[in-house]
Amino acid sequence: MIEISGLTKTYASGLQALKNVSLEIRKGEIFALLGPNGAGKTTLINIVCGIVMPTSGSVRVAGHDILRDYRITRAKIGLVPQELTTDTFETVWGTVSFSRGLFGRAPDRAYLEKVLRQLSLWDRRNDRIRTLSGGMKRRVLIAKALVHEPEVLFLDEPTAGVDVELRRDMWELVRKLRFDGTTIILTTHYIEEAEEMADRVGIIAGGRLIAEGTIDELRVRAGQGHTNLEDTFLTLVAEQQAA
Repeated sequence: MIEISGLTKTYASGLQALKNVSLEIRKGEIFALLGPNGAGKTTLINIVCGIVMPTSGSVRVAGHDILRDYRITRAKIGLVPQELTTDTFETVWGTVSFSRGLFGRAPDRAYLEKVLRQLSLWDRRNDRIRTLSGGMKRRVLIAKALVHEPEVLFLDEPTAGVDVELRRDMWELVRKLRFDGTTIILTTHYIEEAEEMADRVGIIAGGRLIAEGTIDELRVRAGQGHTNLEDTFLTLVAEQQAA
């Protein structure tokens, strides 16, 4: 579903956020992207989503180049960003309806209702976003990312600072989406979430993809004695930083 080849990003300041990253993500899998703060995770996501321009390398989504076929690839992707960016004076229903229309999708009240019910937002559909709690605003962002029925869903730190109920609801929804064939890429600081949810894991440190594979494959690479993903992650990152 996603093919990344030799991806590099150098900002005007000289910061090289990504260094020759190559990665393939399969259709219908949950792929967790782990790494320390500043490792390049968000830059990678933003390039695939068409928000940031790469310096070199290529990215294809469902066989389409993200630069040459921008409109096609962007319509296939839903993004839930870290920041709570919403139109605070709009209603929940108004903002998700507008998001669906942005991608050229015909109005579909039944589908919007389904998404809002899945996220426990249906009873708040006529509320203005500024009246919602932080957790409810996070739910609205997820709804906005889903209403155009994307084939790929990016979740960038989706559960950071949210309540346990939302985390539970979100992972239940993620499992349903994966069952329906949606490809899901998530970044998270909660390594136990990646361990529970992900089919495969990629570890980024210093702008480089230093390891990727199943959790068992990464444990083997890190060496004996690693019983959980957190220990494996810390060992691999430490090895990269020492190199």
